[in-house]
Amino acid sequence: MLRWKGDTLCQSMAICHFLAREFGVAGRTSMEEAQVDEIIDVLQDAINATYKAWYAKSKEELVKLTEVTYVTVLGQVEARLEERGGQFMVGNNLTWADLHLVYFCTEEFLEQRVVANYPRIANLVARIRALPNIKSWMETRPEDGKMHPDYKIYFQNAYKILKDME
Repeated sequence: MLRWKGDTLCQSMAICHFLAREFGVAGRTSMEEAQVDEIIDVLQDAINATYKAWYAKSKEELVKLTEVTYVTVLGQVEARLEERGGQFMVGNNLTWADLHLVYFCTEEFLEQRVVANYPRIANLVARIRALPNIKSWMETRPEDGKMHPDYKIYFQNAYKILKDME
């Protein structure tokens, strides 16, 4: 939930869209905004597939996620990044599509060895993480805490779950 100047807004993606527009990282034109949404949607589809596989507790679902879904999504995003010049996901400046990609490429979702297989993505993620404000936040943000034994409230990396199943 976001409280902004006396108004309340719910739903995480609606909040993200709103904040992106407020802070000028939603795209400069209608086409750029649509291209940002394209990247956001494909990444969010992969994130949603992650949650589905995670809760399924099925080795087959986790294997499909890591060997098919992630490979497909990363390949598509890498291709878009190349088509668009390789510096940012959309246009010639930072958008929240770049930020969402950085989030998706964290160890909560992907192993860094997997990200390394997509050199343009790996380069973009490294450059975004090196931005002073982002770097500072990553170094000083609060710790997540521990997962409660009776319910899952924190994400677990699918690669690590598969390794633990061996």
